[in-house]
Amino acid sequence: MSPCEPVWHRALAEEQGDPAMYAWHTPLVLTYLLQHPQQPAAREQYLDSQFRLLQLYVEHGLDALNRFGSVQRRRNAHQGKDFAYDTEALADYHPLPGHTPARFARSIHDLCDADGRFVGDGHAAYGVRVHEWARATVAAYLTGLSD
Repeated sequence: MSPCEPVWHRALAEEQGDPAMYAWHTPLVLTYLLQHPQQPAAREQYLDSQFRLLQLYVEHGLDALNRFGSVQRRRNAHQGKDFAYDTEALADYHPLPGHTPARFARSIHDLCDADGRFVGDGHAAYGVRVHEWARATVAAYLTGLSD
């Protein structure tokens, strides 16, 4: 078991009882799976879309990510699909490079506050840490890529 896995499970469990913390569920999942693509929950066929979604979140924030998800759910319902992303909507973002970075500047451990809690210092502070972790993940994947 990875040393990150217990923190991952604790975050998932705590957000279930805290709707304000749950607001960051999608970037939490995206970032964790991109940092741990060997986890059973990570599905190779979705990692590229997940990487592009994480870039959308880093660039435009949580509201933009949630709006994108809402549009996708409505589109899928209208088309009778279970779940699929409109990949054209994410075409402007970098595709997932063919490697997983050897290290990341931030990890899931950085989501904890000074007391080892997720939201002990407030939900806004937790949201900032989630965003910093996501940004560090995108940066690690894009390091060395040319525009």
